[in-house]
Amino acid sequence: MAKRKKPLKKVEPVISMGNGKSRVEYSGEGFSKLFNDWKTAAKGVTAASMGVTRFKGTLYDILMRHGIDGRIMGNSGPKETPGLAKEIELLERMAKQPTFSPQEYKEFKAIIGKLNEHGATDSDLNPRNIAFEGIVGIRPRTKKPVKKTIYGHYRTDDYIEYRTDYKNKVESVKAADDSWWDTSKGEATPPMWQAIYGDGNLSPFNKPGLVAVVTEGAKAIIDVVHHIEEDAPVKIEQAGAAKFAYEGISEIRQMMKVMVRDDEFTTKAGNFATTRARTRLMGTPINVANNTESEKVKTLLNAKGTPGFVEDFYIYISRRQVNHMAKLAGWKPPVKEEPKEDEKLTSDDREVKDWRTIMKVVV
Repeated sequence: MAKRKKPLKKVEPVISMGNGKSRVEYSGEGFSKLFNDWKTAAKGVTAASMGVTRFKGTLYDILMRHGIDGRIMGNSGPKETPGLAKEIELLERMAKQPTFSPQEYKEFKAIIGKLNEHGATDSDLNPRNIAFEGIVGIRPRTKKPVKKTIYGHYRTDDYIEYRTDYKNKVESVKAADDSWWDTSKGEATPPMWQAIYGDGNLSPFNKPGLVAVVTEGAKAIIDVVHHIEEDAPVKIEQAGAAKFAYEGISEIRQMMKVMVRDDEFTTKAGNFATTRARTRLMGTPINVANNTESEKVKTLLNAKGTPGFVEDFYIYISRRQVNHMAKLAGWKPPVKEEPKEDEKLTSDDREVKDWRTIMKVVV
């Protein structure tokens, strides 16, 4: 039978899990660090350094905006692109104290889905595919700009040259790095794209992008380990629960099979000792063998969809359900042995109880 593990050194959160409570083993330090590093990096990239002239904040501020006005990027930019304020706020909360709930895991998957959808090679919502009417040259004779649709950024070297040399404009913000724009979709790597989809090896954003952060967070939540607490156990009370638990959890099945073969669990009256068996079942932490069994425990807890693996749990079970499990395990009342022929009592050996017989004997 299972033995309770020694308490782990670090303090672990105890959360509600369906109808029970779980002590959670969670290794989310990697995710928290990754998110905090990402946030620091995003706040360290100024709008000016990424070639944005009409916004005085940082890359983080731009990503947090619910919609990015095209004028932030330049007059030829898009009117609006979706921001990530809600997603970033959710990730920040999760990095501080996750709830490990089904809803939270769904939100994680939704963020990953949204980022992957927006990041598709041909998606217009991909930052590297933001289209501009860019200046890619200057006609020597007419001094007019050569315009072409470009993607990712608009501040080309030719744009700066045209503005300063031919329009007499003062450009305090330098041209964008050549890698930040391209004449084809899916090729440019502007700072906003780096902050979401980059691997941390580009400039100016030198940390893994948001996709890597979210992926690590989702993995940390999937990998949590649950220990169902004794004071809020798995309840086996409802119709069908005993059969479901017996057939679905190998250690419960093994315990019951041992008990039905043990004379200790048969009463003097020849019945199965449900009270004794119930005490044994409820006082023992039950180990879970595999992920299939873990999901069955979640079903019993009314916690389907909760991420993580249930490693062990306590149960609460009624005597009636214990008796039902005993029958499933093959328990039958012991057979009383018939006395042998030479051991059978004669009429003279039997105890005299009838008063008439007693009177005859006396006479």
